[in-house]
Amino acid sequence: MKWVLRFFALLDIASFFLMFDQAITQLSSFLQNETLTTGEFFSRSILLLLWLSLLISAVFLAIPKKAGIIIYYFQLIPRMMFLVFSLGFVSLLSYLIAWEGLENMIISFLIFTELLRAYYSFKIQKELPEFKAKKG
Repeated sequence: MKWVLRFFALLDIASFFLMFDQAITQLSSFLQNETLTTGEFFSRSILLLLWLSLLISAVFLAIPKKAGIIIYYFQLIPRMMFLVFSLGFVSLLSYLIAWEGLENMIISFLIFTELLRAYYSFKIQKELPEFKAKKG
């Protein structure tokens, strides 16, 4: 099970690097004298927190520590909001293959795999001894 967590860490690192340009663009909008509405400020802040938490969760999942899974649970809603999926690199297929409806199939597949990852993370959290609650 520890190797599964390390694989999840690798997926988080891949997502971190795939989001790099987008995150830097959002960060530069904060550093400029650009006027932001409340919604823009909120969404850009959440995206940057998600981007940084991908790196943090990857480190904790690679060790593996319980904190990595907990951080992943907090990432679930922002991941769905910003379409930052663990297997998000699969969406690059739509640039290579010209097939009508491919994007819809890929998004459905990515949402399914993300929920599958959440299920396995919960299952791993219950099975590994260092994740079990201490009885006392």
